[in-house]
Amino acid sequence: MSSASDSETEWEARYEIHDVPDDARFSECEDGWADDEGDDNATVNIPVNQQEGEQCDQFQSDTNIHGNSGTDQEGTHYRRLTSMDIVGKEFVSEAEAESFFIEYARVMGFGVRRHNKRWNTKGTLIGRIWVCSRQGFRQKKFLDKEDRKREARPITRTGCGVEFRVAIKDDTSRWVCTHFNGNHNHNLMPPHHVHYIRSHRRLSEADIAAAASLNAVGVRPSQIHEYMVERSGGYRDVGYLRKDVQNRLDYQKRRQLQESDAEACLSYLEGKRSVDPAFYYDFTINEHNRLGDLFWCDGGARADYALFGDVLAFDATYRTNAYRKPFVVLLGINHHRRSIVFGFALLSDETEHTYTWLLQTFLLAMEGKQPKTVITDGDKAMRNAISNKFSDAHHRLCCWHLGRNAQANVNKDFTSDFRRCMLRPYTEERFEVKWKEIVQRHNVESHEWVMKMYRDKAMWAEAYLRGKFFGGMRSTQRSEGLNAYLNHYVNIKLRLIAFVKQMDRLIDRQREVEGKDDYDSKEARPVLITHMKPYEAAAAEAYTRAMFRLVRDQILQEGMLIAVEVASEDNSKSFRVKKWKVSEDECRVHIQGTWDTISCTCLMMETVGIPCSHLFAVMKVENLEAIPRCMILSRWKKEAKVGVTSEVQDRCSQHYMSVDARMGSLHAACRTLQRFAAQSSQAYELAITEIHKLSMQLEAMSCETAKDKPKRHMGRRFEVQDPVIVLTKGCRKKQKMGPPQQRKCRRCGNGGHTMRTCKTHLHRPGDERDCPTQSSQFMADNTVLLRRRRSPIANTPEECNRVNAYDHHYSQPSNNSHAASTNSWYPRFGMSTDNDSTDDTMMQGLIPEYVCLTLVHQRLLATMATFGGITECNY
Repeated sequence: MSSASDSETEWEARYEIHDVPDDARFSECEDGWADDEGDDNATVNIPVNQQEGEQCDQFQSDTNIHGNSGTDQEGTHYRRLTSMDIVGKEFVSEAEAESFFIEYARVMGFGVRRHNKRWNTKGTLIGRIWVCSRQGFRQKKFLDKEDRKREARPITRTGCGVEFRVAIKDDTSRWVCTHFNGNHNHNLMPPHHVHYIRSHRRLSEADIAAAASLNAVGVRPSQIHEYMVERSGGYRDVGYLRKDVQNRLDYQKRRQLQESDAEACLSYLEGKRSVDPAFYYDFTINEHNRLGDLFWCDGGARADYALFGDVLAFDATYRTNAYRKPFVVLLGINHHRRSIVFGFALLSDETEHTYTWLLQTFLLAMEGKQPKTVITDGDKAMRNAISNKFSDAHHRLCCWHLGRNAQANVNKDFTSDFRRCMLRPYTEERFEVKWKEIVQRHNVESHEWVMKMYRDKAMWAEAYLRGKFFGGMRSTQRSEGLNAYLNHYVNIKLRLIAFVKQMDRLIDRQREVEGKDDYDSKEARPVLITHMKPYEAAAAEAYTRAMFRLVRDQILQEGMLIAVEVASEDNSKSFRVKKWKVSEDECRVHIQGTWDTISCTCLMMETVGIPCSHLFAVMKVENLEAIPRCMILSRWKKEAKVGVTSEVQDRCSQHYMSVDARMGSLHAACRTLQRFAAQSSQAYELAITEIHKLSMQLEAMSCETAKDKPKRHMGRRFEVQDPVIVLTKGCRKKQKMGPPQQRKCRRCGNGGHTMRTCKTHLHRPGDERDCPTQSSQFMADNTVLLRRRRSPIANTPEECNRVNAYDHHYSQPSNNSHAASTNSWYPRFGMSTDNDSTDDTMMQGLIPEYVCLTLVHQRLLATMATFGGITECNY
């Protein structure tokens, strides 16, 4: 790029015309691209003040070269252009001049590269040059580079002199072409290869937006390119390659991380809080000013926790981000019995201190509300942190993890009995009896793991957990299921900012599913199938569809039960309920007042939150017409979230519509237009004309908006560095069985070196193979080849004498002078490897091997003597 001149007069705007004769500008062949040879340059200087407006106006009206020419007719106009037509042509702006030359290059079959710019002393751009992509030569320092780590790129520069120069006119502020040279010193590309040229491969803004949206939902760049090809009509029409899509997506990711990944992530969270005042996030920084732990949740999650925060389950998953940070999802269960997320966390490690910080931050975000019950996988650090921060909560261990541990520590037979004892709703007395039987049956009374589990029986046995509300959850299955669901959104290469955005997409999808469940529960009513249709109808009216199915199953089980009143007082009643013809497992139901308080010894109402079959049996005996209100838990109702958090939910659902989202919405809105416009030529021409007019109007509007748009600064008071890659217990490498395999030399068989660096293969002094020249080394190799391949049996006395002569000649040390010339002769000596070659080296199948090797040896000696490598031969 040239420096600014002292005055505007130094940039003399002169028209330099390099004319191209008609016979050399374009060939008459069928392919239609230029010939290799050019013509002599004929330069004509014309002052800039000379008026050529009439010629330019006539040329514009005849050729219409300013459009985006893609048809054969418009391409013909470009091919007919001469240097006289181009020099002196005026353009409205620099961008218009560049578009013209790029389109001209595309039609002719060569690439374009931006060259120098020129400014005046005021800093105003007054000149611009574009050249052929093969202009100039590669610098010598790049050609002579020795310490290459990868293969050098092929050379494409040929010193082509094609140049297109424009300058600005002082009086009109328009750009005019002052110099054009159309002579190429290389072949031009045919039309079916033009779309491979770099300057003609460009992604439009609409394609970039579509590619970014597809990539954000997990579509690979190769699949995105195939989709664009299918939409455009072919690989030549799409305008770019698969690698261009990948490079553009990578560029957008790098542009988002101009400061740092951690800083960009925190800025994004800060922006979300500016839109949603209920958004909450917190983080820690280590001693090296790097991001440690991160927790965030939006206003919708906080509102959901206020309603459904009685049950909390969380588990750590791994390999979800580029920093290997353990990812923790704190979730519960909503009124549709679906998992609902309360918050996300990325931790630096899995120590008790880190989990304590997480639970403390979670309590701050949820305004100090503790859950009633917590379900985890039994990690020791988690257990200690829960006991410290959730002192009022009942901690339950995951039944699935316990079953897996039982099989790993004891045996498979014990595991089946252990699961039965763990999940059956026994009483505490009956559990003790069953446990003692199981331990004695499998002879594991002194087993360490079994004894440990018995000490922690209050955290996993259903007999000791009955009456604590878990909402039907007995394991971290929902956390595991969500982790498997996360695999569609995250991977081990994901950066922080992209990871947080993927979690936003997961939350949006989860809430969309919840909205569909609300619609299904309120829109239709189920068909009544039980024998107690009034109760069933009341349950269908109050509960959501998922919870109604559970209540209906309890109504169906009521048909096998018999309820008998055993006690009655002034303000309470007691009933004994048992199964018909089954004397065991009877339950007691107690009613206080006029159905104000009701309880059953099975404790299903307290554990799951729905009325059990025993309660329906008592209701039938008491002739109740509807289900009492005390038996319908508000968290399972259809209206559980109506009128309570509508303001928060509306605020959370109001997302800022990004540029990519607006592009996608416009693309979807134009599908109908595309379908009708493609049905006929008249409709197509009308649509193209109107779209062009609208594009011009919107372009002017966009320029005005860009000038008035204020710059946003969302910087933080201090800069947070990216976190370090952590090593967690969940992502350890698998240890290989046995010692690592050592690489061995193929020559000596020892380890620690290769055949090239082997030092054990020593030769005798004076041998041909010790000669450092290429000729002697080649002779030594052929000597070895001769000894290995010569025939061991001589059929005639002449052959026997000849073989002995060979042995005698190669068994003695060579006294010849091998002071070869420094010029290498080996590259000049060609040896054929084709099957149909008539060279002597390929006649081994027609004559004996020793004869073939004799001919080869004679030819080698003759060649070496020619180059001065051998002055005397004792053959």
